[in-house]
Amino acid sequence: MTMPSTGRLMRTPEIEPLTIAPSDRMPNVVALIARAAERHAEREAMRWKLTKAQRAEESGEARWTSRSYREMWDWVTNLSLGLKDLGIDDGDAVCIIARTRPEWTVADLASLALGAVTCPIYPQSEPGQAAFVINNVAAKVIFVENAQQANKVASIRSECPTLEHVVTLEPSGKLPEGTLTLEDVIARADLEPISRRTWRDTMQAIDRDHLATVIHTSGTTGNPKGAMLSHGNLLFNYEAANQIVDFSETDVFLSFLPLSHIYGRIVDEVVALGRGAAVVYAEALLERLPANMVEVQPTVMGSVPRLYERVYARVSSAVEAGSPTKQKIFRWASGLGARKYANHLAARGDSIWLKAQLGVADALVFKKIRERTGGRVRYFVSGSAPLAREIGEFFYGMGMLVLEGYGLTETSPFVSLNRPDDFVFGTVGRPAPGSEVMIDPETGEVLVRGPQVMQGYLNAPEETAKAINAAGWFHTGDIGELDEIGRITITDRLKNIIVLGNGKNISPAPMEAALSTSRFVAQAVVLGDRQAYAGALIAPDFEELGTWATANGLAEMPPEQLVEEKTVQRLFDAEVKRTLDGFAVYERPRRIALLPRLLSEEAGELTPSMKTKNRVVLTNWADKIAYLFDEKGRSSE
Repeated sequence: MTMPSTGRLMRTPEIEPLTIAPSDRMPNVVALIARAAERHAEREAMRWKLTKAQRAEESGEARWTSRSYREMWDWVTNLSLGLKDLGIDDGDAVCIIARTRPEWTVADLASLALGAVTCPIYPQSEPGQAAFVINNVAAKVIFVENAQQANKVASIRSECPTLEHVVTLEPSGKLPEGTLTLEDVIARADLEPISRRTWRDTMQAIDRDHLATVIHTSGTTGNPKGAMLSHGNLLFNYEAANQIVDFSETDVFLSFLPLSHIYGRIVDEVVALGRGAAVVYAEALLERLPANMVEVQPTVMGSVPRLYERVYARVSSAVEAGSPTKQKIFRWASGLGARKYANHLAARGDSIWLKAQLGVADALVFKKIRERTGGRVRYFVSGSAPLAREIGEFFYGMGMLVLEGYGLTETSPFVSLNRPDDFVFGTVGRPAPGSEVMIDPETGEVLVRGPQVMQGYLNAPEETAKAINAAGWFHTGDIGELDEIGRITITDRLKNIIVLGNGKNISPAPMEAALSTSRFVAQAVVLGDRQAYAGALIAPDFEELGTWATANGLAEMPPEQLVEEKTVQRLFDAEVKRTLDGFAVYERPRRIALLPRLLSEEAGELTPSMKTKNRVVLTNWADKIAYLFDEKGRSSE
């Protein structure tokens, strides 16, 4: 098992104080955003592309539309007053099952303003999973995205006795009888000035200890657990993040992470709107994200490592396909970026000569790459999974800083973050202000204590007691280390540690991150518990693989046939050997199996935050895994 190395800290040396002026200490999340709406009434708050249904109504083409902070706040207010007329009151549960879109945030804030508790359900959830959440929180109202989700809820309605109303965000399609639209609910609002004042006074009275949301962990094993997060938990993220990162009302956040997950909700709702910045909602199709980045020109963007891995892979592919001269120029420019990062680590400034060279490299190489992200990115924020150190260095050389952080649903989620003036790639930075981290000396597990830790698991006191000890330390289930000033390095999940048949311990996450630096690898899962050696399932980047196959004389063929080609398998064997060169021989996968498709949420193999559900992978790909560890079959090859 990976343990803290000799001389490493077992606990953060000191708690960085969280400094909040009394006038900036908001009582709840809705009051925070109300303040932003007052300060920035005419600034843009939300921007999105009209859906096909909306375009059909307007007989128009795809285009961006937006709302100012004043308009957004009116939208929230009127929907909240309509919900009040429906009977939603303090402490009631409201579910939301929809993809990321502006109405998700409006429904969330409108519910929170009444003292209600919002409970997201992942859009990909099966009907039975949705019923579990609805019943666990005893929801009275559920917001659904469209007719598809409305019919899903209709199929389980008889199993959910507390559910009184279903409200659709998108009124097109064949809706079940009795389904309300947002407009139906807004039409019920009492808009008399006295009613609005009473509503606002009630909203302002909600305090930081009030339960705000219950987010159910996606459950890599068994039923999900509902993490109870207070308004104070969520506000802590805003306060701590703004203390260490210079977010601004002039920033433009591009939102595509699921708002059903705490990471996307904090970045693109609480931090962005609380600060008065503009939030632009990406189109639903992930394939449109690169085009949206160019159109929107974001300055801040939260994402998971896969986005950065894809950009890195595409640039590497383009360089490899270029002329020898272009390859030489790129290698020279990348070397300058490495020198710039080395200077950062050594806390020394760049020389005049290096600055001049970087200026030339920017004109020849870096600017063109930045333009693919819109050209204005100040910060990428990366979370949910490890990011390979090489990828952070790559973006820094290009003039784009990736701030890798760490958190969990139960910590709402902010545990740590690299800072613009203090970052080391390969680490997830120092703990958030006002919180502390400790490494369990026996297991190496990361423990967290601070204002971000949840109130507990809903209806599960025994699980809560297992997760949070009597001293208030939350057990993350992750293994990590602390350096001499308290920066955290996450090495793996405690339950993911592989114990080989010979007793040797392997940490798969660092190898999976290293494999992802290959332009041909989309996903990798290292396995081998109780086996004689490690093996790896690899889902290729089929776009890159297809280009390579064509260039190497392989006729166009479907993925399931392509991955069986011996030349393709030799390509991946070489990529595994190259990317894992720095790992011990016993750690490296002895055998790999190529998958004919990507692991997906739809197949139950990934969580909404893109973590792999190994239990499902083991079931879905049992034949591939049998091949990995079939010693008899290997000896006959």
